[in-house]
Amino acid sequence: DVSEETIESLVGELPLLGSSPDPDAVTNVENVLAYIADDLVPRIEAARTELTNTVAALEGSYVPPGKSGAPTRGGADILPTGRNFFTLDPRQVPSKAAWDVGTAIAEGVLDRHLEAEGDYPEEIGVVAWGTPTVRTRGETIAQILALLGVEPSWTDAGRVDGVEPIPLTELGRPRIDVTTRISGLFRDAFPSVAGLLQEAVETVAGLDEPTAQNYVRKHHLAEQDGGAPGAASDDSLHRVFTTRPGGYGSGTNKAITTGEWSDESDLADVFVTWGGYAVDGSGTVHEAQDALETRLEGIEATVKLEDTAEQDEFDSSDWYAFHGGFKRAVADRRGTEPASYVGDASDPDRPEIYTNAEKLRQTMRSRVLNPDWIDSMEAHDYKGAGDLANTVEITLGWAATTDAISDTLWEQVADAYAFDEDRQEWFMAENPWALEHVTETLLEAVDRGLWEADRKTVDQLKDLQLEVDGTLEAAPDGPEVAR
Repeated sequence: DVSEETIESLVGELPLLGSSPDPDAVTNVENVLAYIADDLVPRIEAARTELTNTVAALEGSYVPPGKSGAPTRGGADILPTGRNFFTLDPRQVPSKAAWDVGTAIAEGVLDRHLEAEGDYPEEIGVVAWGTPTVRTRGETIAQILALLGVEPSWTDAGRVDGVEPIPLTELGRPRIDVTTRISGLFRDAFPSVAGLLQEAVETVAGLDEPTAQNYVRKHHLAEQDGGAPGAASDDSLHRVFTTRPGGYGSGTNKAITTGEWSDESDLADVFVTWGGYAVDGSGTVHEAQDALETRLEGIEATVKLEDTAEQDEFDSSDWYAFHGGFKRAVADRRGTEPASYVGDASDPDRPEIYTNAEKLRQTMRSRVLNPDWIDSMEAHDYKGAGDLANTVEITLGWAATTDAISDTLWEQVADAYAFDEDRQEWFMAENPWALEHVTETLLEAVDRGLWEADRKTVDQLKDLQLEVDGTLEAAPDGPEVAR
């Protein structure tokens, strides 16, 4: 057996490294190498069946099932790719591993806020998506539970059977009041998990504790209109919100893409209208816009957990639609800008906490304004040009929902995407409509007061827009005619 020969050879060379390894260490190395040779490598090599299975799916033929998840998060068991994947058991969310990461993110956010503001936030808004829940087995859910000061009760089979309050003496801080905005996919795929979050809120609200150490109870007692503290029927207990059944998204990006908004309060209204549906302890959804309005008035910070480096805040409009939209809605209803954080768990062993502005600027430097990345998009011709134009539009979305896009960043975007002569030539050859959209978006940022560009820059953008429009009028069928 080749794998066994390889293992024996590698283990046999260990003494040549200049030391005599411990026998237990040798055994551990043997086990790791055996796993790599006998399990991991065959799974990776089997990924070549992805194309075969894709064709089979298109033909309506059988495609073998497989687990879902992320190989980058230790999910080697989901390989090979190209299978008809099924999701995880929602009764196992959050997993014990996810609990460790989510707890670290929760405490990191609170420490960062305490350092910056001098006190703990009484209310926090959290964004929870479905796909990251599959990848991480529930790190965001664990974060929410940890903020509330409760921990899952796991059965021997790894299923979550309710939650248990962490004693205040052990917690060492107040229980934070958490409002969660779940996505439509999360609502559909994990109704029981959404119900678990709501049950956790009701459990915390019903604890006989000082309100100075239990912010859920504090706000519930202050807001309830009759009924016993902790009563599940009380609208003042709603903390888990989503869009209407059958609906998806937060709506904020729809308004920005179509231009159907006049000021930032319009974006806040859209976020509230789309997200004003509460989830109860059974996972049932019902309209509760007034309850969401109340929660937005008290939120002091928003948080979104990012679990992978394979995607970032400029990959699609969903990022600003949910997190940016949440922040904008809080600012509008509360009257002041909330703090905003990103928990980066792309390396689950070393999670980091950023402000949302820090994370956005980091991503802009590393990708959006990275000349190597921009140049690489030229290999994708028409599609690459469209993706660059979409990146500029997403930048507009972040500028409209947050204060993170400075004038300097806008200037650098304009220089890289619009004013670079080589880039202009490529746009005009491959997809002049994309360049038209870039110039329109940049001018919209100026018109809406999101970018205080100087007169020379504005004139330069208008001249470029006229040039592109003239080319398209002369050759309305596209670049082939123009050439």
